[in-house]
Amino acid sequence: MLPRHVTLTAQGVYKYRRRTPQELKEYIEATEVIRSLGRDSAEALKKTAELNQAIEQALLLTKMTAIPATVLTALLEKYGLMPTKADREEPNAIAKGTLKDTATLYLQSLSVSKDEVRDRRYILLEVFPAVFEVLLKNPNPLMGDIKYTHLIKARDLLQQFPKRNIERYRRTPLKEIAKGLHSKTLTLSPEEQIGVTTLNKYLKWFSVLLSFAVKQNIIPSNPVSSGLTVKKSTVSRGERKEFSADELEIIDQAFQGEDIYPVVKILRYTGMRPSELLKCSMSEIEGVLCFDLRSPTKALKTLSSHRVIPVHPSLKDSVEGFQKLLNSYAEKYISKRFAKVLHRHLEDTKSKSLYSLRHTFATSLIAKGVQPEIVSELMGHSHSTMTMNRYVKGYPIRVLKEAIETL
Repeated sequence: MLPRHVTLTAQGVYKYRRRTPQELKEYIEATEVIRSLGRDSAEALKKTAELNQAIEQALLLTKMTAIPATVLTALLEKYGLMPTKADREEPNAIAKGTLKDTATLYLQSLSVSKDEVRDRRYILLEVFPAVFEVLLKNPNPLMGDIKYTHLIKARDLLQQFPKRNIERYRRTPLKEIAKGLHSKTLTLSPEEQIGVTTLNKYLKWFSVLLSFAVKQNIIPSNPVSSGLTVKKSTVSRGERKEFSADELEIIDQAFQGEDIYPVVKILRYTGMRPSELLKCSMSEIEGVLCFDLRSPTKALKTLSSHRVIPVHPSLKDSVEGFQKLLNSYAEKYISKRFAKVLHRHLEDTKSKSLYSLRHTFATSLIAKGVQPEIVSELMGHSHSTMTMNRYVKGYPIRVLKEAIETL
């Protein structure tokens, strides 16, 4: 067990973090004492003991009125607990931290999972530098140069960004995507753009970084004076609706002569995202044929998306030659072809798309009385009772199979 005030980061670095005692704030000039202790555990323990001892001795000295203040400052300086002379003489020291330096320091201070660190690193050290390179002509601006108006523009640009699991955009540098979107030479369909939850997550973690910069005396205040996040109603994509029973019957008849008919049926009875369909394989688990999305080499929307979905009885013909079928199509072709045929046969298509089959799958299961946690399991949504090892510790295959067969 680690001693008090010490944590081990996801990168294997020991960190010392302790709130500055009130009596020492005028000397240390920071609300917290944060120090990197290195990767060696023995050395980290030694440095922790020294820091704790120095702070306790300093506290004791503050109670001894006969002791000159110079004795206390000398003690704190010895252990690097006071601002250096250069710090005090530099009038603009508060605005010296760059985005990348501040983000790196912030990431090193975290005590969260490796996946969470990786996610925040992507947002802070890849996404925002690409955006600021377009908006500020500088991918690594000083934190003090980032104003609220810049963040509003960043939000508007980020709202157009593509989802991370679309293969053709994964191969394109983020700065090229940002430039294309900003200059209007690149336009994404609503289905390709990031969702409101993802957008708000990007904005949230940048606001957290700004608050961290304030605590570290890098900037005087957080420029986010009011909320950056957006409501669902303000997102350009709008809300998708599920298909009614009558509309599903029309769709079934309309697509029977289409080459993508097997794909439409699979999406209807699995609830998969269109992008997931092109990345899954077939597996037999405990005698049950399943669509398998557990491969760690496949990039999906979230970790919870890695799952298995039992094959519905009506899909028997559709899954024959499944891999060959998928190799014949691209996601963009499937979406466009579906929209074209849909528009020809349904009157209300404004809020309907290929993705609506996923919504229909979820609402149909709920209507059949399937437990919400099981629906979440099949949809690839996270919930409090689930673990990331979906096959071993998720719901039994027979339970998932019974749920699918209610459709």
